Formats: sequence, structure tokens, C-alpha cells
Amino acid sequence: MKICSMCGAEFDPGSVKRRIGRMYGPGTYSDYFPDEEVCASCAIIEMSPDYGSGEDQIEDMGSGWDPD
Repeated sequence: MKICSMCGAEFDPGSVKRRIGRMYGPGTYSDYFPDEEVCASCAIIEMSPDYGSGEDQIEDMGSGWDPD
């Protein structure tokens, strides 16, 4: 287990790689974070602007934002 450098959460790099790989393609997590220092939640927020998935905007807007 590792500690996320952004939020301090404990995470398993293998499961993060699989989750990010399912969302953005195999090897994407390693391309962005070669040292495997970021958890899935923080990685998704950092990567989403490049893929246009909007996770960064949802995070910025808070829980009151309705995507519909």
C-alpha cells in the first residue's frame, strides 16, 4: 500500500492502474504518474481535463451541481 501524495489516502497501486486502465486505456496511469504516487480519485481529477470527462468540473462545483 502507498500513500497518495495529493490527499494522503492509502491506496493499492495495482487496483488504481486497473481502474484507470478501464476508464482511459491500459498504461494511462503509468504515463501520467510513473512513480505511482497518486490514488485513483486524485488521478481521475487530474486526468479528466485531458479526456474531457468533466470530473474536474464536478469536483470544483461541489455537491450542489446537477449534471442533467
